[in-house]
Amino acid sequence: MREVGESAMAAGGKFPYLLGHGEISFLYGVERQTSQLWRTREILPEPDFVVSGNPYWLLPTILGMAEANGREVDPQRLKEFKANHRDWFVVEDTADLPPVIGLKEIPWIFGKKYGDIYQWRTRNSLAAEDAVISGSPLWLLDTILADAEERSRPVLQEAVERIRTGEREGLKPRGRKKSATPKPQPPELPPTRAYKPGDADLAEVTAFIKEIWAAGLTVSVRAKR
Repeated sequence: MREVGESAMAAGGKFPYLLGHGEISFLYGVERQTSQLWRTREILPEPDFVVSGNPYWLLPTILGMAEANGREVDPQRLKEFKANHRDWFVVEDTADLPPVIGLKEIPWIFGKKYGDIYQWRTRNSLAAEDAVISGSPLWLLDTILADAEERSRPVLQEAVERIRTGEREGLKPRGRKKSATPKPQPPELPPTRAYKPGDADLAEVTAFIKEIWAAGLTVSVRAKR
């Protein structure tokens, strides 16, 4: 199950096999949510690589998971996947990955905001992505640098070096983000009181209603037999 083809440059590949939840679910013939659940349950190993806050795995890692957990990659789907990415190459070790970046790292290179880069891409003023994995566009660093040179855009060499040494935008937090400021506790409700005809004192009832209003609460009057 670990036949993954020829190695990187020997195969003349242009982009490394990186898989997100979309590709993993395709290979195993399951829903995307299942792949995400595997990660939560630690059936899926830790990501090999993180780009722009998204996790990615090497192809050998995913095929190895099939062996370790008794799950089967659909052979026909694997064949189809490779056929659709003929110019990709297999990387066995993350140390051999070329610098790959996404929309969150490109702003570092130009000292721009994310919105500026998004506008460049919308206006076709940025090199086309080298790959789209699980819906997210990815570029080789060299693609962006070559595009910058062609368009005479200055780049920040310090940021380029940070990327070359492996720095990337961190993983997106899963679940809801906790607020730094705890929500205030709601005021306690005053004890329920019942007023019967002949027993109710108007001043007492009025004072009770004012007490409720002072606590920021509302009053609802309901007749009861």
